[in-house]
Amino acid sequence: MAAYPGGRVEPGDPRYATLVRGFNLRWVGAPRHVELCGSTEQVRDAVQRAVDEGLRITVRGGGHCYEDFVSGNDGGVIIDLTAMHGVGRSERSGLYCIEGGCTLWNVYWNLYRLYGVALPAGSCYSVGAGGHIIGGGYGLLARLHGLTIDWLDAVEVVHVDGDGRAQIVIVSRDSPDPGERDLLWGHQGGGGGNFGVVTKFFFRDLPKAPSEAHLLTLAWDWKTLDEDGFAAIVHNYGEFFAAHSDVGSPYSGLFALLHLFQRANGQITCAAQYVGDEPHRLEEFKAAMTAGDCPAAVAPSSRLGYHGTAPPTSSPRRLPWLYATQLLDGSGPNQRGKYKSAYMLEPFPQDQVDTMYAALSDPQHPNTQALVQVDSYGCQVNAVAPDATAVPQRSSIMKLQYQTYWTDPVDDDVNLAWIDELYERMYGPNGPLPDEIMDGCYVNYPDVDLVDWQYLYYKDGYERLLRVKQRWDPRNVFNHRQSIGASGGAPA
Repeated sequence: MAAYPGGRVEPGDPRYATLVRGFNLRWVGAPRHVELCGSTEQVRDAVQRAVDEGLRITVRGGGHCYEDFVSGNDGGVIIDLTAMHGVGRSERSGLYCIEGGCTLWNVYWNLYRLYGVALPAGSCYSVGAGGHIIGGGYGLLARLHGLTIDWLDAVEVVHVDGDGRAQIVIVSRDSPDPGERDLLWGHQGGGGGNFGVVTKFFFRDLPKAPSEAHLLTLAWDWKTLDEDGFAAIVHNYGEFFAAHSDVGSPYSGLFALLHLFQRANGQITCAAQYVGDEPHRLEEFKAAMTAGDCPAAVAPSSRLGYHGTAPPTSSPRRLPWLYATQLLDGSGPNQRGKYKSAYMLEPFPQDQVDTMYAALSDPQHPNTQALVQVDSYGCQVNAVAPDATAVPQRSSIMKLQYQTYWTDPVDDDVNLAWIDELYERMYGPNGPLPDEIMDGCYVNYPDVDLVDWQYLYYKDGYERLLRVKQRWDPRNVFNHRQSIGASGGAPA
């Protein structure tokens, strides 16, 4: 088939109402038009037209940006990369290529079936691979193989130079120009929408895909949980990963997602996957989770939440890896949502456990879709030096995502107030500043409420990102409320 020839969607087109929205239905834009691009050259031309007309540019891959950084572009241009969804490998260079409009499922399906390899990326099938990779994406293979960016060899980028000309550049680890290598580094965790439009990602090597996976789900009924029982679950989880998150751990093939749902949901749940030659590690994890004063686990009564779902099962289940990945690939329905994040270097201190229990058992907020998701982390992620990529959090054992979902705009205030209050009680007004327990926030879970977001996302690497921005986007063509160089207010 011929490459998509490009197209423009303007107000009045029946597609417009859909294409100005993303996964988070809080954000509905009113751009002048949406440019649908099917090739790098079409992206370059669309960027040039927008620059010539003085229109702000935002870029959409999968549409999963949690904040309004893409859709919030009234009067501007959204460049949509949906038609750029190729996955392949060059016979000449040996490089794997993933185009900027791929979803994660495009990537998993094609890399596995065609080449038998995997990208250690996330558990939501419809997330755009582009934004996911650039922000340092992680997933159920991360403890075994590290972050997506740890495998990234080169990127093709459409950027705008100081003269206002849209240019195509490919930069790699082997680029002779240090500034070009810096641009690759900036795309290794620097977040999307900062330096240009990434149209292709190149990987020289990728890990061999597992042949099979073992899945386990656990659950605890809220009706039988008191404060001590809740604390036992959280402490057991934290202590396990404090003991088993070193580089080279025999548990590196195990990844778990603890969903601390609000009491109204009925249960707290935990999903775990193991890949490797020692599936008994999953049973050992189960024993650790139910040890001591922990209440007895029960059969899960429903699927296990968002961003890492699993069907109920009371004993480990063995599946071909690609089928297990498909089973876990759930993004949840499109709704209104709010999110916050934190990295943890140590298990939860008791005061944080008490704070979570109070918020999650609060009868004044009976939202079945409010939760704190605690993902395992570490192992091979922590094998990389903090300054080797733009992701400096390379010592953490757990990664948190605070989430709340709802459907009616009338419920915005109550849900935003709930998550804001919980987060501030956990960390204070400045968020989880790096210390002996916390290590900042994750740029792919952006949160416009953060005060010192530059340090919370990037720590000391932010100054280097500023230099990358100054060279490769000196006119600040690509900007949003938390883009590199932004003060945190309205887009430039």
